[in-house]
Amino acid sequence: MHPLNDLKLIKEGDKSGMGERLLSFHSQCETAVSAAKNLEFPFYSEGIENIVISGMGGSAAGGNILTSYLKRGLKIPCVVNRNYFFPGFAAEKTLAIIISYSGNTEETLSSLNDGYKRGSKIIAIASGGAVEEFCSEKGIPLIKISGGQQPRESLGYLFFPLLILMEKIGFVEGQEREILETIEVLKILSKSYSPETIETENDAKMLSIAIHGKIPLLYGVQDITDSIAWRWKCQFNENSKIPAFYSVFPELNHNEIEGWDMHHEFGDKFFIIILRSEDEDDHISRQIEITKTILSDRVSGLREVWGKGKGRLAGIFSLIYLGDFVSYYLAILNGVDPTPIRNIERLKKQLRSWGVKELMSQ
Repeated sequence: MHPLNDLKLIKEGDKSGMGERLLSFHSQCETAVSAAKNLEFPFYSEGIENIVISGMGGSAAGGNILTSYLKRGLKIPCVVNRNYFFPGFAAEKTLAIIISYSGNTEETLSSLNDGYKRGSKIIAIASGGAVEEFCSEKGIPLIKISGGQQPRESLGYLFFPLLILMEKIGFVEGQEREILETIEVLKILSKSYSPETIETENDAKMLSIAIHGKIPLLYGVQDITDSIAWRWKCQFNENSKIPAFYSVFPELNHNEIEGWDMHHEFGDKFFIIILRSEDEDDHISRQIEITKTILSDRVSGLREVWGKGKGRLAGIFSLIYLGDFVSYYLAILNGVDPTPIRNIERLKKQLRSWGVKELMSQ
């Protein structure tokens, strides 16, 4: 019996219960959508010239996915900010969306303070913490979400309020059908990727087995699967506890592809995963096919994965969901509990010694 078919082994390895939370991800999305629909949002669209979504790590993932999903539909610039301060152009006509799952992320707290000083129109998303305190004190609207999980496990809470906010404010429209299909696809996939589904019938298990012992290279497509490639990379880092890297078509064919010109002795340590979508145009599809022929014998393996569902949102989340499960099963194969993030917590503990109050007073 393959180790990934041993339910006892999986349960013992997953000491913090991430698998159960992954299986119920569709329920999290349903809860987030229902809650967001009942919220009253400030209608900030008039006079807004740009959108800045500020966050770090898993908390910023919703912003990344939103910008990819809406890239071709939004009429104003929308950027994700991962820094202590806002970009130079941010001012009174900026819609600033501040996201910190814990509410205590150092960089995000600093950017919240910076955006407030610049007079930006701010809406925050957090489960509490210093972000909630600041918003309460300053009269800033807060979308309060459920806490108690890792930010990377809470993408439903971090993405769907953003999308519904964009629709209620008037920047996009007609999202209900996309959202309903996405949740339905996730329900179906939760059974396909379940630990109870044997590896020969489970795409997530099979891919994790293929990657085991390798360094993943995630290749996405600009403005389509780029944010998904980044998400997979981060999930391999945080869940599987391994290095992983990502790059994006067509840019990677102007630099990274040349790095494989020689048959490097370390090529057998890398495994390329190309994240595909039916939304690719013919130019990109042609590039990908040529790239596969060039790189296939330079690395230990190359695999394509495609989104599922009819709509673009379902395609995005189906790929994300597969990556979450692949990184989960890879953690089990690596003999590590996927939930704890000891190095990140060690860093945050040392940063907290400086103190949040000092940060917010600057």
